[in-house]
Amino acid sequence: MGEVMDIKETTTPEETIKRLFEWSHNYESGNNPYCVYLDLIGYSVAYYGETIVKNPSECLGYLEYTMLAECLTLFENNGYETIYNIIDELTQEEE
Repeated sequence: MGEVMDIKETTTPEETIKRLFEWSHNYESGNNPYCVYLDLIGYSVAYYGETIVKNPSECLGYLEYTMLAECLTLFENNGYETIYNIIDELTQEEE
């Protein structure tokens, strides 16, 4: 059997957040795992003045919870400024 991949050791914070961001394109705008992440870390309130997702359970399954957890663990070694800058860059790329 192969080894289990440790996402924290094999990807950068940018890649981890981008993975969730891109996966969320499979969902409707404003009701997706990436928006849940923005709500959980306070980004949506800081930048938009309110949370985005009204019922997170509608867009979260086991894979999405895992991806969210991976993104949340980025705070172990990165501050809000770093994470928010990554999100800003992703948003600008999308525009």
